[in-house]
Amino acid sequence: MSFIKNLFSNKTEVFQEAEILLEQNSPSCPITAIVEQDNRVVYFYLWGPENSNFGVKCSWVRNLKDAPDKQEKALMEKGISPMQTKQYCKFPEGQEKLEADKLSIIWLEEGDAAALLSDGEILAIIPSWAGQGDFLGYARDAKGHGDFAWELSDSNQMYDRITKAQEFWNAWDLDIDPFNSQQPLLLDAYDKAFGKQDKYYAIDGNEWPPKGLYLRQGTSKTVFATVGLSLLPMPAVEMYTDNRFETNRIELGIILDSAFTDKDIQEMGEWISGQSSLPWDNITFLGEGHTINFNPFNSTKFDYVIRTNKLNVLPQSEIEDYRHSKINLLWMVPISEKERQHVIDNGSADIIARLNQIGEHVFSLNRNEII
Repeated sequence: MSFIKNLFSNKTEVFQEAEILLEQNSPSCPITAIVEQDNRVVYFYLWGPENSNFGVKCSWVRNLKDAPDKQEKALMEKGISPMQTKQYCKFPEGQEKLEADKLSIIWLEEGDAAALLSDGEILAIIPSWAGQGDFLGYARDAKGHGDFAWELSDSNQMYDRITKAQEFWNAWDLDIDPFNSQQPLLLDAYDKAFGKQDKYYAIDGNEWPPKGLYLRQGTSKTVFATVGLSLLPMPAVEMYTDNRFETNRIELGIILDSAFTDKDIQEMGEWISGQSSLPWDNITFLGEGHTINFNPFNSTKFDYVIRTNKLNVLPQSEIEDYRHSKINLLWMVPISEKERQHVIDNGSADIIARLNQIGEHVFSLNRNEII
């Protein structure tokens, strides 16, 4: 993944191909952290998949030679990583090379941002909002608002987030890990709100992170609700909201009229399992009014769902906050293609208001369309 494909030289300097010092995958998102070093400069990258909006994010880490007075635009056009200019360097004369065996990565809990450390000291941070405007990332050895990294001041709130993230990841190695702690609390909240569970299923395919599915089979309605999605905050949330703690953790639920066969339950469980990883697999988030495909039971009319917890008929559960974040139980209400198109054209508020008017009919796959 080196940006330098060949050796370049001029009368005064030889440009070596960059060496990859460290490469590590995010624990929850399809993002790879890479640290590259040539004979002039060190950069920290986060690479997203080609089919995502994440792209490539990068932050300068340090210069290894005397900093230039002006931005190295000619070298950038050749694909050579530029040094930070002198006015934005704490060490304009350059610093020593980094040693690969001393480097480590701490991923933030969302999995879409990370910090680079050397011997346990933070050198650079690429937060989720990096790449917006002229901000690429933070670097310990930057000064001011540089072209390729901003100064990482002692008062930067990212220090606290990184410390808490490391504590969170370390907790998964404990005998009582986060899932073991939260699973009984979530199930208890569901039991109190919807009735004692009839069945519980693991829907994680024996892969991390662990996830389960609560099932309550009533005489006229069947309730499904996920258990464990809220352990990981969703990526990208803070790019769109001022208070990520209000919307970054979710569980998903669906209520339908009818009794289900074991085959129906398995099919529904498989579909919900697939939706449960959508935010992290796609480096995005799910929120109020969002829609996705709905394919269980081969319904000929209702082949989408809208996520909401704003319908009066929907039950509310008292789920306690987790790591200072509210846990939002988003109910997936089936809607038709025509109704979804109305959401796309007009936003979700009108559809949700119309669904609210039909009361318990929202649980039926045989209801009339409201558009």
